[in-house]
Amino acid sequence: MQSETTNWMGRFKHRSGPAGGHRYRVAFGIASGLTIFTIDTFTTLASAVAVLYVLVIVLAGDLGSKRIIRATSAVCAVLTLISFATSHGQDLESQATLRLLFSLAANIVTTLLLLRRVGDEAALKESEHRYRTIFETLAIAIWENDFRVVKAELDKLHERGIIDIRQYLADNPDFVINMRQAVRITDVNQTALKLMGVPTKDGFFRTLDDFLPDTDGGFSHFLAGIFEGQTEFQSETVVRSRDGRLISILVALSFPRDGSGLDRIQASVVDMTERYQFQEALEASRQELEQASRAAMIGEISASIAHEVNQPLSAIMTFVQAGTRWLNRTPPDIDEAKAALQDAVVATEHAAQVVKRVRMLLGKSKSETAEVTVDAAIADAVQLKQKELAADGVQVSLSLMAPSGTVHGDRVLLQQAFLNIIINAIHAMETAEARTLTIQSNLTDDGIVIRFIDSGAGLGAIAPETLFKPFNTTKTNGMGLGLAMCRSIMMAHSGTISIRDRTDGTGAIVEVRLPLAVDEEEAVPLTA
Repeated sequence: MQSETTNWMGRFKHRSGPAGGHRYRVAFGIASGLTIFTIDTFTTLASAVAVLYVLVIVLAGDLGSKRIIRATSAVCAVLTLISFATSHGQDLESQATLRLLFSLAANIVTTLLLLRRVGDEAALKESEHRYRTIFETLAIAIWENDFRVVKAELDKLHERGIIDIRQYLADNPDFVINMRQAVRITDVNQTALKLMGVPTKDGFFRTLDDFLPDTDGGFSHFLAGIFEGQTEFQSETVVRSRDGRLISILVALSFPRDGSGLDRIQASVVDMTERYQFQEALEASRQELEQASRAAMIGEISASIAHEVNQPLSAIMTFVQAGTRWLNRTPPDIDEAKAALQDAVVATEHAAQVVKRVRMLLGKSKSETAEVTVDAAIADAVQLKQKELAADGVQVSLSLMAPSGTVHGDRVLLQQAFLNIIINAIHAMETAEARTLTIQSNLTDDGIVIRFIDSGAGLGAIAPETLFKPFNTTKTNGMGLGLAMCRSIMMAHSGTISIRDRTDGTGAIVEVRLPLAVDEEEAVPLTA
């Protein structure tokens, strides 16, 4: 019945045509209904003429409204009953009754089928509308391609016994060009139009060959993939817009495994231009940052060397001035002058070693390492600063309790770190009335701990971590590199350095922790 109904609908749609419209269908339906009612009521035909009302219901169904179908079906049923009552009255002949029931059953079945069809069509239209809305408004460019000709040609190559498709495509570039021309663009969305600079769909490119550059090599790999049975494709390529611009894109296609729908293969296209521009800008920024970092490193190395060399240079000047004074005496004291000049030579050698070690440290080169006795290095650093400590009125108290504690490292760098800490302590106590510097060393289970305790003003509101950052200083004429260099030296020796306020009075404590070079079995660790 559904098939017959569909055929009737198709014939009447064809007869009415687009020019007739609903008005002609309604007029024809009414005329048909009246004609059937007249024949059924006023003739004596012994047949189920009322079945022909199905034609009227089908015409109503062609209008696409469930309400009209139900109303038409009800009217036809009423007309059928009126005709039966008029023709037969109280005479309920069995044959006539069966014809009545058959006609009403045909009416009901046709109505139900048409209502179902209208419901399905409404759902289909809604689905198509939803799909079309998504298709047109999607942020990704999409165009539909017809690959039927391409697939047929590749199947012919299979039949010819071609096995190495990639070699075949390389040897036959004309085949690739022909296949590009054979792929037709059947539909595109608005994003694709905007991407390619085309105002309307009618003006869009007709084939792939219209916008793929001659240098494109991705399409041949795509053909090889289809030939080899792949179903998913993704590649980066370049297309030419309507105004001739080359656009970098990422394209993805998916082929049904059953080989159907080759006339509607959708290609999802993402514009990669902004991404590539961002990558280029990022790379340019990275290079600029590297250049700035190198410049900053050079500045840091230069400033660090200047900072560290300043101390031995001051000592050299002091020794040379002392030697000059001994020579200017009457009579000149040659022995004292020689001693002063010898001290200047030692300070000069120390300066050269400092420059060498700082360059190695900042340049990440391998320094000269050996076992260093920490207490001896501290004592030597104090001795080098003895005159400066005395001149500033600083009383030094040594409590070195790790005479056998050795670390594996660079003696010059470690000694320079201790000198920097001592100098910072001297500067921190410039305004203090009682100036004392206590230096302690102790062995612990983890290694050796050295503490430098001064009687200065302490840290106050200064965050301890900021003092270890390069070029961060609290001194008026300071460079902010002393503690930063100390931290670098301690890190190079797998150690740590920290600073905090004293709890037993005013001042600060700088604490250094270093791992021992060997296990100190004879030494008794003390509590840090």
